[in-house]
Amino acid sequence: MFVLINTQLSRAQQTIAVDETVFIHTNATTLVSGETLLYKIYCLKATDKTQSNISKVAYVELVDDSKKSVFKTKISLENASGQGDYFIPTTLKSGSYKLIGYTNWMLNKPVSELFQLNINIVNPYKVDEKTVASNILANGSNISNENLTNENVLIKLNKKTFTNREFVDLKIQSANKNFENGTYSLSVRKLDNIPAQNKISAVKFASNVSYPFVLDLQKQDQKIILPELRGEIISGKITAKNNNDKVDNLSVGLSIPGKSFAFEVVKTDAKGNFIFNVNKTFYTSNIVIQIIDEKANNYDLVINNAPEIDYSQLSFEKDSKLSYTFKESLLERSISSQVENAYFHKKVDNIEKAPTSEPFYYSTVKEYILDDYTRFKTLKETITEVAVEIFSKQKDDKLFLHVNDPSIFPQLPEPALVLVDGLYLENQNDLLNYNMKNVYKIELTVGRYYVGAKSFNGLISFTTFDRDFKSTQTGSWISKPTVLRPQPKKIYNKVKYENAADNERIPDFRNQLLWNPDVQLNKDSETSFYTSDLSGTFEIRLEGFTKTGIPVSIKENIEVQNAVSN
Repeated sequence: MFVLINTQLSRAQQTIAVDETVFIHTNATTLVSGETLLYKIYCLKATDKTQSNISKVAYVELVDDSKKSVFKTKISLENASGQGDYFIPTTLKSGSYKLIGYTNWMLNKPVSELFQLNINIVNPYKVDEKTVASNILANGSNISNENLTNENVLIKLNKKTFTNREFVDLKIQSANKNFENGTYSLSVRKLDNIPAQNKISAVKFASNVSYPFVLDLQKQDQKIILPELRGEIISGKITAKNNNDKVDNLSVGLSIPGKSFAFEVVKTDAKGNFIFNVNKTFYTSNIVIQIIDEKANNYDLVINNAPEIDYSQLSFEKDSKLSYTFKESLLERSISSQVENAYFHKKVDNIEKAPTSEPFYYSTVKEYILDDYTRFKTLKETITEVAVEIFSKQKDDKLFLHVNDPSIFPQLPEPALVLVDGLYLENQNDLLNYNMKNVYKIELTVGRYYVGAKSFNGLISFTTFDRDFKSTQTGSWISKPTVLRPQPKKIYNKVKYENAADNERIPDFRNQLLWNPDVQLNKDSETSFYTSDLSGTFEIRLEGFTKTGIPVSIKENIEVQNAVSN
């Protein structure tokens, strides 16, 4: 969302500093088609690397060497951090990519100030595209020479050498309380000789001196991208079809239907602009924005696109053919990913269940559970025999529902606020022919009801059994935009062999033995794991920051030996 800033400001308001950056910890920098890129994003102050609480939303993009984004996701930030993943499809060609991390607030800075991490992708299914960045090929290994230790944080292991499917007792501990109160992520992954870009450690990231980026608000027509301070921003503009009708102070409603739903109303400014700040995380892609006005048909409503980022200045190393010396490792990685994907249903990750929030009106309503009454098929029968406080009025070709208020006579002319599964219905014609046997309950409130600056004469909420009501209403005054939704938080699968017979007949070709994006020091935070059927060297890597901005980067290697050969 771009906003023109008023330049009539006091001297103290003439500039504003953008003191925000992000750091991303990934599980790998070279990936083969079929593998998954896992990442944790940290939102920090650029100056001292303490948590930045300005932005509540961050973005992660994967950009190819043609400067085009091939993947973009929105991450909700909790306590200034978030997590996500990206399955590498076979449609991506082999080559060099960049993982870009940022917040909307950071887009006021040059692109060079965004977080950038070089990523190599190898697609073994396209023979003519088995390429990787040539400057990385010379390394011949993905084992970093960076010595990552921290005297205040220790990785404790029961031993250093293990066999296949053996339990690894891993604990992350600290005797320093300043380090206990931090945010950390942990990865345990197999090393091989396929060339890889060096990961950017938290320590290296923090060592780069960074200053706030100062915006001069006195510049004429200064464009500022607003921070998503309270949650994700959805914005747009209303224009009058005849260019004469006023566009200011019009009510605009946002509906995000579902089990947990949102409904908000805002007013337009003098130019017809409006902004919604959604302060809770909603994952559904079903979003409806509409003008709430008797003359809504006189207007056009357009939703703003996300800010565009100019990636033309990004530099990528020229690709060259992947050396034959890596063929064996590449074949092993490819086979491992195919086997793991074949048994994905046995090892599937869980999407963390989003907390169900009560509707905004829940404390003020009278409730009718329709199964407690004689069931009627039509709306007219239901409001006549069951929810008797509700009555309807026809105006032109529209139906409007009202709530009878016995304390007022005559009744107020304004209709009630009507929601179906959280979807606002300006015109209730959709309910005329809707089968009320699909409705679980009806809730209503008597009297004046306010949502934002808009008032209604009562509230009526219909909840269906499946929460899947669809409205047929269309027009220039209503929009059902495709808005990028936050990626759901996951609880990553942990394979266990507590019983020797557990999963005995299921092959275990995990290169990634553990990914925990939310490690708590000195606490039981699921840091132990089991080895897989693969042998070799595995890297344990912890990244993160204390609450005081101290970076922590630690790594340790373990060996897994083939049990049969021993």
